[in-house]
Amino acid sequence: MRLNKSAILLAAVVIAASLPAGPASASTATADVPGDVLKIVEVGTDAMGADSYANRNREFVRFQNVSGVPVDVAGVLVEDNWAHAKTVAGDAHTCNTYKIVDLPSNAGTMVAAGEYVTVFNGTRWGGNRKVGSEYQLFANSDTDCGTFGQFFNNDADTAWVTKANGTDVYSSKSWDWNGGYVVKP
Repeated sequence: MRLNKSAILLAAVVIAASLPAGPASASTATADVPGDVLKIVEVGTDAMGADSYANRNREFVRFQNVSGVPVDVAGVLVEDNWAHAKTVAGDAHTCNTYKIVDLPSNAGTMVAAGEYVTVFNGTRWGGNRKVGSEYQLFANSDTDCGTFGQFFNNDADTAWVTKANGTDVYSSKSWDWNGGYVVKP
């Protein structure tokens, strides 16, 4: 039996076209779903000594892109439990909330796989910056929104990293004790 080469080639093209495409390569794919994408790796819950305007940066949330692909963090919220409850209820408040709108060093809003983002409650002369594989963002939290702008409760609270609606949670970390200054999962 003799087969026509053109017919075999045509059949191969039709079969190949009907197969599902393989996964995108890590260099071109981006993660857009919550879950195991951005993970909180450390929370500064209580500044040493009395809360003051000067030590607001001792309260912070550090999270990492653990997805293996770049993640767009535009609109990501970092909040405490009080602010998160308001966001989820549709009554978002500016107190105790930091919304990521861009990243320093002309990075836009994409965080590469393995990179960190740290949101500090205070300020820094010169503003936001990138140090190695970490974006450092400074919320300049309103001093009317907590004790001198420090909004995490020392003894029991939760740090949240979510999409702008608050219901799509990337990561959260709770604590219910007093006496520690930093929480690591």
